[in-house]
Amino acid sequence: MKAEPTVHAVADAATVPAPRTPERKRQDKRDPRLSVARLFSEEKARRLWVSLPEEHRQDHFDSANMPDDYGRAFRRQTINREKGWFTQAISFQGLPEPMIWELAWCIHQQVAEGYAITTVRFQELRRGLVLAIEQGGPNARSARSLTALSHEEWAREVQRAVIRTDASRNRNLATHVLNSVKHLQDRLAHAYHDDDWWRLDVWNPGLDRRIPQREHEPWGRSVANFSQLTTDWLREAAKWWLSVQLSTERYVWSSVKSRLDHLKWFQWYIDQAGCSGPQLVVSPDQLRSWLSGFVDSLNNHITMTGPNKGGRLSKNSRRSTLVTIEAFYRWMYDNRAEAVSVLGDRRWGALGTHHCVLFRLEDKPRLTNQPPDDMALDDEVVSKIAAGSEVLAAPVADGGLDDRQAFHALMLLIRTGRRMNEVLMMDFEPLLPLLTTNKQGDKEPEGFVARLAYQQTKITGGVPPTIPVDQEIVDIIRLQQQWAREFIAAQGAPAGMDPRYLFLQTKNNPLGRRPYASATFHSRLGALTGKLAITDGVGRPVKVSKTHTFRHTRATDLINAGVPIHVVMRYLGHVTPAMTMHYAKTLAITAEREFLRYKKVTADGRTAEVSPSDLYDLLHLDQRADRVLPNGWCMLPPRQVCSKGNACLTCDKFVTDASHRDELRHQLAQTEALIDRRQTQFVARHGEAMGEDNIWLAGRLAETRALTEVLVALDQVSVHEDGHFRAVRGAGTSDRPDSSTLLGKEPTV
Repeated sequence: MKAEPTVHAVADAATVPAPRTPERKRQDKRDPRLSVARLFSEEKARRLWVSLPEEHRQDHFDSANMPDDYGRAFRRQTINREKGWFTQAISFQGLPEPMIWELAWCIHQQVAEGYAITTVRFQELRRGLVLAIEQGGPNARSARSLTALSHEEWAREVQRAVIRTDASRNRNLATHVLNSVKHLQDRLAHAYHDDDWWRLDVWNPGLDRRIPQREHEPWGRSVANFSQLTTDWLREAAKWWLSVQLSTERYVWSSVKSRLDHLKWFQWYIDQAGCSGPQLVVSPDQLRSWLSGFVDSLNNHITMTGPNKGGRLSKNSRRSTLVTIEAFYRWMYDNRAEAVSVLGDRRWGALGTHHCVLFRLEDKPRLTNQPPDDMALDDEVVSKIAAGSEVLAAPVADGGLDDRQAFHALMLLIRTGRRMNEVLMMDFEPLLPLLTTNKQGDKEPEGFVARLAYQQTKITGGVPPTIPVDQEIVDIIRLQQQWAREFIAAQGAPAGMDPRYLFLQTKNNPLGRRPYASATFHSRLGALTGKLAITDGVGRPVKVSKTHTFRHTRATDLINAGVPIHVVMRYLGHVTPAMTMHYAKTLAITAEREFLRYKKVTADGRTAEVSPSDLYDLLHLDQRADRVLPNGWCMLPPRQVCSKGNACLTCDKFVTDASHRDELRHQLAQTEALIDRRQTQFVARHGEAMGEDNIWLAGRLAETRALTEVLVALDQVSVHEDGHFRAVRGAGTSDRPDSSTLLGKEPTV
């Protein structure tokens, strides 16, 4: 019987190795489902039964009594393919009455949440339970509830009964029972739990609506399993601490998951070194030594899996773990009196101020947040990805992946620079009218036509999550809406109904209530990467599945185009300028690369003795604007003052390159024209022309000779690219691309 993801279906990437001591072996036996049996009572089970609509309170469902919503959710089981016979019937008969109530309630909940019911699997579950109750051991024969035994015990009882009855056709029955019961017990645990929601060891937002969640939570289908914190005082305190942070909106669900992973490292060290309860050590004098051992263990740990396999943990991972543990203890110290009452453990009251700062500054590695140099893609690479992206939508028979949703989502990522979940979790109708002061309502063909609303899943507060978009993006949205409507209609949704999200999960989602999963999208893009085999300018493979590169590329394009920082900041959804300036580093890299493209020559036409790299460092172009000239650069040391006025062309500190060719030609033409005008005026006044020894004419002739020599030298040493030269331009120059074009348009794909 298919159900929602549970703790068994979620891989825990942060699980760390630990010594297999006898104490640890006893702790490993802890299972969150063992406490479910203590939560059960027949009165609670009856309440679940009574809560069902009357037509759903049945011990079987067939064509005679099948409710309409069940008829749409129950999958048909083929009986005779040749004659076209099938059945949708399921039955709870033969089981104890409380167990019938539990199964009926679980079925109803799954249907109400949009899950499909695989009738053949449910019938095998029922057959296995009946077999265990009739032919199993004493515990199975006396069971009144699904929670009476753990899911492993139910599977063992079914296996014994199969062997005892020699039912060869049921040899896989134990496996079906194991997988089905563990899903059902997860659901019943939350239904039977009357205490505070956070006291359960497994937090599952999909089953317990009391868990605080954002309206659109990217990780809302994952669970937090605290049973891996096997030290009782740590586990209970961690649940309380994180529940308060979640309820007060200091943390979101993904933050809870990461903090729990950090605490697992702390549990790992406690298993190794032991401790003296919440105080960790008997005497405060011993605390530093104990914590130093933890820091050393983290620093020396060798990873067994993942991209860093065989290496040490990253600096950021180690730092985040230490920061989380310190924040946890600081909060527990501030709330130690309440902790004694809430947790029922007096030892928390003994915390001291030395528990507020557990680690020294040198214990925490410096945070590194330097993006790799391949995060911003070249225009040529983006064009190749866009051109090859049709593979996502193409049929499998044609070598494609047959996923039109992934194709549409990738197009939006490339064009808008949004984060992956901001696109995948968009509302079904994300387009808003574009507020304009144009009373005629006319819009340019290449201009903005609407605003696109997206889900801000990372940063809370700040600017409204909308951006201006052009007609091409609107067309992509409309095509995806058409696909989504057709999909839910084929799943049996009521006529005229629209799904909640624009991009939809395609399994167990007949009403469109669940968005397209990010894991599925990553998988599709990974397959696309293999099919396209695109490389960048230096031959490195480009991973299309690294979706954040599209955001970096978009941000870099906007900043390099001279779009004001506050506009880029609003477009990216950033709260502070510092977040936006993280992308502005690429502007400096671009400026340096453009500066180094051309050979530098002096005023007398010789190649500059200083290397371009050293010259760039000397000039500090991003800080020394006083040394940037209209037609080149001045190499005069910073502390010296120029006494030559505008006579740069006769100065040995002057350098230039081919990017200033047009300016130099213009200056030569102007100087020659000025000489002609002054000669005409001189002849009219004095009756003869100025000689070359004239101080004014000598200076101008020196300038024209210098300009001529520079231009000749540039013709000999310049680096040609596509037959023209491209200068390094600053913000505000006349030949820069229009900002609105870059905000709203990408190359057509």
